[in-house]
Amino acid sequence: MTDNSKKVSQLPTAANVASSDRVLVLRDPSGAPSVRTVNANIFAANLVTGTVPATANTTGIAGTIRYNDSYIYVCVANNTWKRAALSTW
Repeated sequence: MTDNSKKVSQLPTAANVASSDRVLVLRDPSGAPSVRTVNANIFAANLVTGTVPATANTTGIAGTIRYNDSYIYVCVANNTWKRAALSTW
């Protein structure tokens, strides 16, 4: 997996935000106020969803997280899933 991480100060300044855009708010530790853009569509595609993989080798992108009532599933490498049981406490 390619590491595309950047410091907040390295992100491009936001020019326009459309009503259909997904917004991710970041805090710059330096405290300098600025509006920055992040490709949130790619970020959102890897977030938690309710559809879980059928098997441990179901197609998936590393970093994707999914869940249902019984398990949380993490794609640890492309097409490689691990799961952990959920319980109340």
